Amino acid sequence: MLKNLYILSENSWGVKSSEIFADFFYFLTLMGFLGYSLAHVLPIPILPIVIGSILTLIYLGFCIRANQSPYWLGLLSQLLIIFLILPTTWLHPILLPIALFFAMVVHYLLGQQYSLRVPIFSLVLLFVLIWDSVFSLLGYSFRIPVELVSWTGISFESSLLPLTLPWFSNLPLNGLTFLSFADSLGIYVLVGIAWVSFRRTILLGFFLGWLLLFSFWGIGSGQLSFNWILSYSALAFFLHLSPGRNFYGSYYVSLLSFVILLPIAFFVGKMGISAGLVMAVFFLLEGLFVRVFLGK
Repeated sequence: MLKNLYILSENSWGVKSSEIFADFFYFLTLMGFLGYSLAHVLPIPILPIVIGSILTLIYLGFCIRANQSPYWLGLLSQLLIIFLILPTTWLHPILLPIALFFAMVVHYLLGQQYSLRVPIFSLVLLFVLIWDSVFSLLGYSFRIPVELVSWTGISFESSLLPLTLPWFSNLPLNGLTFLSFADSLGIYVLVGIAWVSFRRTILLGFFLGWLLLFSFWGIGSGQLSFNWILSYSALAFFLHLSPGRNFYGSYYVSLLSFVILLPIAFFVGKMGISAGLVMAVFFLLEGLFVRVFLGK
């Protein structure tokens, strides 16, 4: 019964014929949105995008040779997600490839040794945070000191909805440092398309769950306004729909992950830790629960 609630990819890599259209629509949406961003935003970090694409194709070929039969549409979609949502300050030709390499190695080992499949974008997000912190402690700063500038005259902050992503900055004044390609139009465009594409009532539960989680993260810390909470929730919701995730029929496992993550989000919010880390932890936690409780 629960399987009827999703039209996403089954078992992370496999896909049924009825689901390929939804995943392909998702992929085309990402392609079009990234294409718009690259055509209307300056400067463009071409080198890390090219290196990241080459690494992904190498990983795809490696998985095929290792008889992993990877779901290539899901893998490419998650690569596009990384380019779209990762702040451009971290699209460094050294930092991003290192994070991608470690994410792919861990992703392969988890799938091969423990049959534990987690989204690659969450692993990349985690390793970007880890290596950025490590290099900073060593006295090196592998961040691109540039900000996105729209040459079409469209302001990043002038929108009907709070379209800019607060990301990993705790203070609104520092938000401009962490602009991503998704900020050129706003994550709500992607979310709106996702609602039209999937039209599943159950998705409302996930969106409200993310809204509740990030509300808990901001309680007592005064770091998140409602606009920021809405931005984080919309972003997490869109990531939850990404192809290549093995959460077919895992609705109750997802709810359990939300329940466990709520107190964690409450305490890390008081500590001032980035809310972006909460997203990475959730997808890793949910992937573990899916493996334990559903055996996938």
